[in-house]
Amino acid sequence: MNLLSWFALSIYSPALFAVVNHLDTHIICNKLKNHSGMPLYTTSTAFIMSLIAFICAGFPLLGRAGLILSVSGFLAMMAYALYYKAIASGDTSLIAALIQVSSVFTLVLSILFLHEHLSLSRWVGFFLILGAACALSIESSSGKLKLGKAFWPIILADLFWAIGWIVLKQAFTVKTFLPIMAYEGFGVTLGGLVLACNPGIRSAFISSFSEVGRPVIALVVATEAIGITAKMIGFLAVSLGPVAIVSALSGVQPFFTLLYGYILAGFFPKLFQSQKTGRLLVQQISLTATLFIGVWLCR
Repeated sequence: MNLLSWFALSIYSPALFAVVNHLDTHIICNKLKNHSGMPLYTTSTAFIMSLIAFICAGFPLLGRAGLILSVSGFLAMMAYALYYKAIASGDTSLIAALIQVSSVFTLVLSILFLHEHLSLSRWVGFFLILGAACALSIESSSGKLKLGKAFWPIILADLFWAIGWIVLKQAFTVKTFLPIMAYEGFGVTLGGLVLACNPGIRSAFISSFSEVGRPVIALVVATEAIGITAKMIGFLAVSLGPVAIVSALSGVQPFFTLLYGYILAGFFPKLFQSQKTGRLLVQQISLTATLFIGVWLCR
């Protein structure tokens, strides 16, 4: 399989996002006192990376496609802001489960607005991935979902992400990484500038520089860079393949999160602790096998 095929790219993206999940949790729980400024770290990193990509791509002028990519980036920035709000106010396992709802939104929107048609095997794969991903995410909460402060922010974030995927698909003439990264990053930057108009967000961002040292700031920026790269890879996958399936394949992220968690717990037990043993471990392995069956059906 071509390493740059839409299917492979659809797997690379959640694999990188799983790294971001662990780093975000470490930063938010152990390093930053006020999480409100996190969107502006995303903004700053996105601007620098998009500017570099724009220069390296030869200053491409994409016209309508560039505008569409920027709108998609703007929507993604709104989703990021809601995501940070949710992760700071709710249970992480609940949030991880609810993020998978974006796949359902994307599927419905792709059928309504893009008129995409899915084969029976891909429908089956889609729901296997979605079901296994949600189950992997919520088992630590005994399978119970409770509405809390995090519920509506993450659901709205899911909707923004899904709309962003659909909008991005309209820029189907752009199928190279650097122009997508540049223009989507400009949209993220614009969204961040809008958020910076909020005094609370702006103040939290500025005060974080004096509250934490340079190593922490460097870690935050590096995490944002990995997250933006993962998002760009996902956007490139959407430009090459069916948007509903690309979105569904992001459901493999809980598997990578689980895998990285065990690896990190082995090397850094004081920072990353894993309590999954016995029956829960067997359950996770079974759900992971189900998830991979879904991935195979979606090829």
